[in-house]
Amino acid sequence: MSDEKTPEQVAAEKLAVQERKAAEKAEAKAKREAEAIEKKAAKEAAKLQKKEEAEAKKAEAKAAKEQAKLDAIAAKEAARMPEQNGVRRPKPEGLCGRAWAIFDAISAKHGAPASIKESLEEAALQDLKEGNVKAEYARWRKFHGITGRVAAPVVEAPVADALPQA
Repeated sequence: MSDEKTPEQVAAEKLAVQERKAAEKAEAKAKREAEAIEKKAAKEAAKLQKKEEAEAKKAEAKAAKEQAKLDAIAAKEAARMPEQNGVRRPKPEGLCGRAWAIFDAISAKHGAPASIKESLEEAALQDLKEGNVKAEYARWRKFHGITGRVAAPVVEAPVADALPQA
């Protein structure tokens, strides 16, 4: 037996080597393509995740803005003075509020609605204008649902002696 190979064997071996190299090249190419596809998919996934995160941040910011708006409206509503009978109570720091404070104080003192006469006297002592006090008195009465005439309290004069002196 000789170690020499026939030309067909050499050609077959050459062909087998070429086929193996081609298969290796094809395998390497398929591996590179798979890696490229995988890399592209990972890049797309990262891009999609960034987009979703940005949209989530946007939605969160929008929700926070809406909540701040609702909180501002609620705070404004809470700061409003009460309303009764179609009349809103004025804030206490203004001139109208000072007039209402006079009406409330006189009413509390007597246990009955304040009269305009007594209220005007007290308002004059506090340098409030008569026209403003009269207008606010009408609003105060409507706020409290007071109708009809409110008489001024009767102040009894001290009696000196019940018997006439002779």
